[in-house]
Amino acid sequence: MTSATDDPPDAPTGVFARAVREVDVAGRRPVWQLSDDAVAEAVTELDGLIRLAQAQQLRLVAEASTRGLPGQQGHARLEHWIRAQTPTTSPRVAAAQARRAELLFTSAVAAELEPTREALLAGQVWVEQADVVGRTVAALVPPTVPAGAVPEHAVVEAQAFLLGEARAFDATQLSRLADHLRHRLDPDADDRLAGSEQAQQQARSLTLASTGGGMVHVEGLLSPACGAALRTAIDAWSAPQPASDGTPDARTAAQRRHDGLQRLAEKAVAAQDFLPSTHGSPYRVVVTVSQRDLVEGLGAALPDGTRVSSAAAAALLCEAEIVPVLIDGDANPLDVGRTQRAFTPRQRTALAVRDRRCTWPGCGAPPEWTDAHHLTPWQHGGPSDLDNAALLCSHHHHHVHRAGIGGRVADGEVVWDTVPPGRRPVLTITRALRLLDDLVRRWRLP
Repeated sequence: MTSATDDPPDAPTGVFARAVREVDVAGRRPVWQLSDDAVAEAVTELDGLIRLAQAQQLRLVAEASTRGLPGQQGHARLEHWIRAQTPTTSPRVAAAQARRAELLFTSAVAAELEPTREALLAGQVWVEQADVVGRTVAALVPPTVPAGAVPEHAVVEAQAFLLGEARAFDATQLSRLADHLRHRLDPDADDRLAGSEQAQQQARSLTLASTGGGMVHVEGLLSPACGAALRTAIDAWSAPQPASDGTPDARTAAQRRHDGLQRLAEKAVAAQDFLPSTHGSPYRVVVTVSQRDLVEGLGAALPDGTRVSSAAAAALLCEAEIVPVLIDGDANPLDVGRTQRAFTPRQRTALAVRDRRCTWPGCGAPPEWTDAHHLTPWQHGGPSDLDNAALLCSHHHHHVHRAGIGGRVADGEVVWDTVPPGRRPVLTITRALRLLDDLVRRWRLP
C-alpha cells in the first residue's frame, strides 16, 4: 500500500491539508472589523466550502470501499472503517455516509447518477440532497419497478428536475418533491404504498423507560397517521409563549414540545375534548387530496407532505377529527371539510393547506403558530380573502408591520418584497409540485 509520504506534492491529501491550514489562519483573524456585507459573504463562501469538503469525503469513502480497505484493516462494515478514521463520527452518521457513498459511486444505478455526482463534487448540492436524488432514481428503475414501467427519458429528466430544484429547496423539501414524483411516475405506486403501510403497522412501537434519576426515556417508531396526529396535537400546546412584558419564550423548541406533550397527556387524562382552538378553529389533522388523485385513487397527503395510499386516505377521511381538503390542479382549495370578520376558520384551514408554514423566507413555524396577515392592509381596502392573505408567525408578523414590508400571492406562493427581482423565493413548493405534474403528464404522453 502506498504511504502518504509517497504521494506526489499535488496529491489531494496535500491540497486538503493546505486548505485546512488556510481556513485555520483565516479563522484566527478578528471578525469585528468586517462590514455587514463581508460577514454575509463569508458565511456564504464557507457554505460552499463545507459542501465541497463533504462531497470529497464521500468520494474518498467510496474509493476506500472499492479498494477493500475496511476488510484489509479488519472491519466488517464500511461504516466501522469510517469511525476508525474519524472516531468522533456517530454510528448513525457513519452508516449514512457508507450508504450514500455506495449509492452514488458504486451501486448498480451509479452510472445513471453521473449528473448527480457532478453536481455534488462541484459543490452545487449538499450530500443529503444528492442522496434524495439518488434514492429517487433508484426507485424508478429496475429492479425496484418492472422494466419499461417508467420511460427512460422520464428518469433522466426527473433527475435533472430535482437537481435544478435543489438550488431552492433543502433536503427535506426536496424529498417531498421526490416522493411526489415517484408517486406520479410509478404506475404501481399506490399498491407499493399500501404494502409499505402494512409493514409500517407491523414496525410501529413506543417504549417509555424510567431512568435512574427519575426521568423517562421515550423511544419509538410511529406510523404516518399516528405521527401526524401526535404532531398536530403537540403543536397545539407548544407554540412560543412570550411573557406579559413581551420577553421572548426562553424555552428551546425541544423543551416546548416536551411541555406540549405533558399538557396533552394531562388534558387527555382529565377529559376527551381537550385541545385548544387557534383563531376560533380547533386543531385537526388536515388530509390534502387533489381532484385528480381523488378520481384516480392516487392517495392523499398528510400535513407534513407524507403520502398515504388511497386505502389509508379513505380510512383517515372517516375519522371525526380529520378535515379533508379538496384542491384543484393549482393547489387552490376547492372545498374544505366544514368547521365555521378578519379571516374565518374555513379560510384559516385553506391558508394552512396553501402556505403550510410561516411564509417568511427560511422560517419553518407550523400553521398552528401563525397569524393570518393581510398583504394589503384592511384599513387600506385590502379584502379578507385568500389572494390577500399570508401566514406569518408572531415574530415575522410584527417584523413585517414594523418594517412596512409588502408582499403578493403569485402562482399560489407568497412572495415578499425582500426577495430580489429575478430570484425565486425560497419557499416555492406549490409552484414546483405544479411544474412537476406538468412534466409527468408530458412524460406520460404516447
